[in-house]
Amino acid sequence: MIFGADYYPEQWTSKDWEEDIRIMKDMGLTRVRLAEFSWALVEPKEGRFDFSFWQKILDLFHKHKMDAILGTPTATFPPWLAKKYPDILQVRDGVLRGIGTRRQACFSSPNYRKAVVRVVTKMAQALGKHPAVIGWQVDNEIGHEGSDIDHSDTSLKAFRVWLKNKYKTVGKLNETWGNVFWGVMFNDWNEIPIPGPHVSAGYNPSMIQDFYRFHSDTVVDFVRLQTEILRKHSPGRKLTTNLYPSPFLPVIDMSELFTHLDYVSWDNYPTWGDQAEPFPHPFISAMHQYNRGLKNQSFTVMEQISGFQGHDLLGYLPAPGQIKLWMKQAIVQGSDQIVFFRYRTARYGQEQLCYGILDHDKALTERYFELQKGISEILPQAEDFASEEFPADVALLHDIENSRNFKHQPVSSGLKYNPVPFAEVGYDIEMATWFSGMNILNVNTHFSPISRTDFSKYKVLVLPLYSMIDDTIVERLREFVKKGGTLVLGYRAGAKDKNSWMLDSQIPGPFSEMAGVRVRKFEAVSNREVKFRFRVLPGTCSKICEILEPTTAKVWARYTDKNKFYKGKPVITCNKFGKGFVVYIGSSLSPVSLMLLYRRVLRLAGIPFQFYGPNVEKTFRKGKSKDYEIYINHSGKKSLAGFKLLKPFEVRILPKNKK
Repeated sequence: MIFGADYYPEQWTSKDWEEDIRIMKDMGLTRVRLAEFSWALVEPKEGRFDFSFWQKILDLFHKHKMDAILGTPTATFPPWLAKKYPDILQVRDGVLRGIGTRRQACFSSPNYRKAVVRVVTKMAQALGKHPAVIGWQVDNEIGHEGSDIDHSDTSLKAFRVWLKNKYKTVGKLNETWGNVFWGVMFNDWNEIPIPGPHVSAGYNPSMIQDFYRFHSDTVVDFVRLQTEILRKHSPGRKLTTNLYPSPFLPVIDMSELFTHLDYVSWDNYPTWGDQAEPFPHPFISAMHQYNRGLKNQSFTVMEQISGFQGHDLLGYLPAPGQIKLWMKQAIVQGSDQIVFFRYRTARYGQEQLCYGILDHDKALTERYFELQKGISEILPQAEDFASEEFPADVALLHDIENSRNFKHQPVSSGLKYNPVPFAEVGYDIEMATWFSGMNILNVNTHFSPISRTDFSKYKVLVLPLYSMIDDTIVERLREFVKKGGTLVLGYRAGAKDKNSWMLDSQIPGPFSEMAGVRVRKFEAVSNREVKFRFRVLPGTCSKICEILEPTTAKVWARYTDKNKFYKGKPVITCNKFGKGFVVYIGSSLSPVSLMLLYRRVLRLAGIPFQFYGPNVEKTFRKGKSKDYEIYINHSGKKSLAGFKLLKPFEVRILPKNKK
């Protein structure tokens, strides 16, 4: 188990460095992340490189027996580069990403890629074998702030090449996209536009889906390019990149991206900007499990909140004990390396309000002592279980193709959510909500990419919003149920093929036989609540309400809303198929309603659960020498977990002898 900090010695003076190292070591930190925004420092003019600053810093850390993860400095670039090669700048929604901010790069630009190859090669050659360097972070929060989509002319040219490589002929592209609709029949590759901002009616969904795939392939190849350089010139060092916080299901296929890297990292900020309160704890656990699930192994939090954060606005101030809790929650959910952002708060620049372990001065803060204590409290047990497999009988499955599809065609405005202009995260929030129902029942649950998950390892699979289907995956799910598994299938299942064509069958399409149900009518109700009932228990649902027609399935719940003509019609069914069951949910259930449903599903599958109220999270971990029951009280007040009284923000770890 490793603890470290994100450190920016270039923002301080030489008289600070040794004292900073002493303060970090006294806190219990043994590692730093360095240099991820240093391109202008190491290449102040084209082709003129100077790595002496970082050699000096690495020597200093090595002297004090601390090691470093170096960041490749490609998340932003020097002004001279954009001045000479303006094609390297992105355009998003008609706005040029200019110099002065970050993540401006057009990943399709040959000039940008050449410059990246040059700087990463020189950096790896100069620093990659230094004894203090134990690993690399490729770029920084790649794709964040909407940089996963580029509407520039350079991107358009590359998109056309990508399409030509995929379809070979324009005729095949026209056929696959269904371009006979509205008569948008292309005769030449250069006629194809970029699906950017539009006045009213949008672009063909098949075209948009390919546009997203193109960007994903481009970014994945950009990461691969850097990893090949680093492995050649800095052998034996582990490679990662840090994913940004929610939205956690972007256009980029992160599970594919991490096939080129050794482990997953992400940046954990439970509160940001002017939030009135932190994200709910099940949502934070969902984000941890998403990142753990990308490679199905322990992960790193490369930026763990240590103060409170924002660029222009600030809001919720973590209560005493809360940042320590968030650190421990990350470890409990599968992290074996915590790197705090940041060591000391910047006095200048865009992150003056991103408070770190220390404030703008160097006085030791309450946060410093809180985290110091938290590290010493959890380290003995974390050393035993943190790098071990996270056990689970339940997996919630996500799919990158459906994530993309629901971003541009959410069907219901209830699935459309833009907290910032560049992020459409309706799918993300819905997936996290379905995860949360299991989390609140304190059932260990994986959050896994459907294409890379071994279904046979689980008793229950939960699959929301699987509208765009892959025939191979459908067959694997069929076998899973036939052999005794329980599949919880969400609304809109089986509506489309991978070309974004609607299937010529009724929902749930290829799932109809195993689910024992069909859907001929549905209503999009936005976020308006619609009432239903499980036996005697009331529930509410929203977004989309399907009117289920059971063929072989038994009805588990019916609509009861007197304002709806489909009052009395089924909304949830369960069908026996082979040795297993398929539970079909025809609407988006409220969190409480999901919890009530999952109770019945878990009983059906023989999986134990406990509900300790809305504030207590229980997790089971297996260690090398012992097993552990871990209770987290996410409330600032005392909470009961059975007969255990937990203090405010307490994390209680109970070792158990291995069975």
